[in-house]
Amino acid sequence: MLFGTGLFFHAFLYNFYLEALGHSEAVMGHAAAALAAGGLAVLLPAGWITDRLGSRVALIVAALATTAGLILGAVAQRVPAIYGAAVVAGLGGGIWRVAVPPALMRLAHASARPRAFAWNVGLLVATGGLGMAVAGSVPDWLGSWLSVERLLAIRVALLLGAIGSGAAILLFAGLPQRRLAHDESASAGDRSATRVRLGRALLPVLLFVLVWMLGPALVAPFLNIFFTRRLEVSVGLVGVIFAVAHLVWGVCVMGSGEVATRVGTRYLLIATLAVFAPAVWGLSVASSLGAAVGLFILQGAVSPITNPLIDQLLLERVPPERYGVVSSWRNVAADVSAIIGASAGGQILAASSFGPLLVWAGVVGLVGAVGLTAALRLTPVASISSAP
Repeated sequence: MLFGTGLFFHAFLYNFYLEALGHSEAVMGHAAAALAAGGLAVLLPAGWITDRLGSRVALIVAALATTAGLILGAVAQRVPAIYGAAVVAGLGGGIWRVAVPPALMRLAHASARPRAFAWNVGLLVATGGLGMAVAGSVPDWLGSWLSVERLLAIRVALLLGAIGSGAAILLFAGLPQRRLAHDESASAGDRSATRVRLGRALLPVLLFVLVWMLGPALVAPFLNIFFTRRLEVSVGLVGVIFAVAHLVWGVCVMGSGEVATRVGTRYLLIATLAVFAPAVWGLSVASSLGAAVGLFILQGAVSPITNPLIDQLLLERVPPERYGVVSSWRNVAADVSAIIGASAGGQILAASSFGPLLVWAGVVGLVGAVGLTAALRLTPVASISSAP
């Protein structure tokens, strides 16, 4: 939660900061792209760092890089410096995303893993909305109480968020270093053969993870304008709907950890995956605000609930020394699906309307859900984790 503080502040305030500097919307978009590009570029190296040096080292490096990038971004004024700072912050965020699941796998007992994975995501979802609300209030407080000029007030708020992310280093440093050494007695050929077996076994699972995530990715970037265009809702009311939805999603994700502990992670994943397609199909024909909000919250809860379940099930199918690599590829699948989904969804929406877009999202999500369920069933835990 501390680590996310700076990213939440950045996500809400940075466009206002760039606007106060006199930069155009194009610079805002390129800065956001630079942040995402930094995260994508480091995903595979982050897996290597996690497996070789341990989750604790990876998390400390992530916090250092993110804090440095956010601080630089808060004081940068020229375009190259703005983009460079965003890349540095993105590098830290990418390492953090990869290193957290292996850390949870090593720190939590098997019976507690569903709860640990769910609370990790649920707390971030819930506090993300709160963090953005606080971020928006800080410049106003500074302006009204201390008569601080707008640009300086936003800069101070960004720096406070960066300090919050930096404070996470104190907690990450206290984690036990449970890096597992590789079996040096195994020959290079044996280790290479193991990697080949793991790759062949997990490739279908990772491919269907990408297909599944593509369904929500098709619609997620456009649901804010869905309410303003389809139902003629004001921007302010859309903000309230999204804030309430984030709180509900956070509670749902944390509750899913308790359910998974009792009924099993895979069974809860199957049940939750089945919700997305009917929910978006219903949203495509919803004509009242109440029904649309309910279906929006329902379909939006699926991804944050299923993401930690998928992480846990994937990592349970590999030896501990491969946690980082598999976590890397899972995040690559997520980012690729987000890029493809945003682009394809925009093209579908521009060529038609929200109806076809939501229908196609449901179809893709259903194909991914069925394929992922089958792929996980065909790659049982014992067959991979027992590999030498």
